[in-house]
Amino acid sequence: MFLPTRAHLTHSPNPQTWSRARNRKKKLAGLLTGVQEGHLPTTISVYGPPGTGKTLTTRRLCQEFAARTAEFEYEYVNLKECRTLFAAASEIHRVLTGETKGAHAGLDGVFEGIWTALEAYPAWTVLILDEIDHIQQDSNYEPTDFFYRLLRGEGKLKRDLHLSVVLVSNELLDVDLRLDSRVQSAMSGEEVFFPPYGTEELQAVMAPRLEQAFREGALPDEAGAYGVQLAADRWGDARRTLRLFRRAGETANDRGREQVTRACVDTNMTASDREATVEKITQLPRSHVYVLVGATAWTDRQTGRIVQPVSTAKITTVLQREGVPERFQLGARAVRDVLTDLETMGLVETWVESRGANGRVKQVETTFDPQFVREAQANVAAEVGDTSGPDSVDN
Repeated sequence: MFLPTRAHLTHSPNPQTWSRARNRKKKLAGLLTGVQEGHLPTTISVYGPPGTGKTLTTRRLCQEFAARTAEFEYEYVNLKECRTLFAAASEIHRVLTGETKGAHAGLDGVFEGIWTALEAYPAWTVLILDEIDHIQQDSNYEPTDFFYRLLRGEGKLKRDLHLSVVLVSNELLDVDLRLDSRVQSAMSGEEVFFPPYGTEELQAVMAPRLEQAFREGALPDEAGAYGVQLAADRWGDARRTLRLFRRAGETANDRGREQVTRACVDTNMTASDREATVEKITQLPRSHVYVLVGATAWTDRQTGRIVQPVSTAKITTVLQREGVPERFQLGARAVRDVLTDLETMGLVETWVESRGANGRVKQVETTFDPQFVREAQANVAAEVGDTSGPDSVDN
């Protein structure tokens, strides 16, 4: 079924292949060439759903620009495993210097080391901060503290450093971080949105990968086109599409077939949908995860099934439970704001229902199996210090 290596069906595709399938690099490249005119935006927000080529395209363009521009350099920092703001600053310091800073240095001490390191860099430097939306408030610092030091810190201004920060995330950062006006002003730079792949774009990305992964004739054109169409309609995510075809090939092998069929693809779509949805929820800003928890926490006491739709008042009630971290104990207005974001993302549907003399009530329902939220909550609970547990609330 497969050729000797399945590496072509992993989530590490050739950057050239992926970049050709996207047209977003044109705007990014135009921003970088501002160096030639003595200007780079303070921040560039690169955002969009997972698997749309954000990181690969950004790194590739910076690499190519640095290769032909002596006064330009870039560094890439992945913050996914950084659970505190200090850890994020320390990781930046480690990438720049090869050394880590102890907690005794404090945030100011770490940033002093960052500015000292950047003095040795060329005149213009871009810092790519990937998975930046993983940054949350912690017991010692708030995101405002971190970003103000990074964008307008005294050490940076004193050294007259020309630093541009590329913030790579799944959503725009101002959705969840509650940054103050000083930081919001400093972050009012450029934005580049990477939308999900359409069918033609996804086919352009997949074609060389599938050809290199499967033996000749093992993946008929009809089955390949069918899988790409389904994946584009459901996700628009290249990584998940590669995973789908890998699993479809494994299913064909298990069934003793010589070729991948539509049935092999269909068998793996449900599992892929579940995995993709849980991953998407897990990667949301944490306040958004908790609003989804509130929308799926009510159960029928007789059947144990999750009750939907629920009102915004019921969501707020869940978020006020003991054990929910204080920063996620959102009020009614904040819940409504988050629901607007979730509806834009296609994760919930809302409508207003008339209750006669009792007025009008906003109802909320997820667009996917609500049980998926329970899995996502388990993934993030330890990270944010949630001790409320996944217990349901009787309706």
